[in-house]
Amino acid sequence: MNTQTHLLLASAVLTRRGEKARNIAVVVGALLPDLPVFALFGIASAMGYTSQDVFGDFYFREEMRNLMGAFNSFFVAALIAAGGWVFREKSWGWPMVFLAAAMAIHAVTDLPVHVDDGHRHFWPFSSFVFSSPVSYWDQSHHGGLVSVIGATLGIGSAIVLWRRFPAMWIRLLCAVAIAAYIAVPVYWIWMFG
Repeated sequence: MNTQTHLLLASAVLTRRGEKARNIAVVVGALLPDLPVFALFGIASAMGYTSQDVFGDFYFREEMRNLMGAFNSFFVAALIAAGGWVFREKSWGWPMVFLAAAMAIHAVTDLPVHVDDGHRHFWPFSSFVFSSPVSYWDQSHHGGLVSVIGATLGIGSAIVLWRRFPAMWIRLLCAVAIAAYIAVPVYWIWMFG
């Protein structure tokens, strides 16, 4: 799934009105698994490398696979959650649990939609990468259908968040997210038939 769908879904499942620390932790936890890829792309682009260099070479290097594995690992998320649980009486204890839960939601929803570009979800104990028959982006592996499912989850999650949080800036972000889910496919259909 796309990063924004992971963010919206984890937020819809885990955030609560009036719980700022928890909600910030959920947002951070939902974004963390994709952070290494964004950093790789940003740094490589700044150094003059192309998207093909990034996603055809650098993405699949052992060091990058391990780094992405650490941020997508069920074990790392469980370790963070356990730490939060142990220190739940501290102001940062429960937010750690929710950060880990958001990371786990991201990993669980990524696992079934990567054909040959998946993550090491069992890092550091295994370098196994599940190769799914479906992809969130590759049209030859049902990417169109998975994209529709992802967009439906994203729009549904944005609606949940719209109803949960009355703050205008959150509702504006939800409206922008919904508009993007609709506008991007409309643009591609309009441009390329």
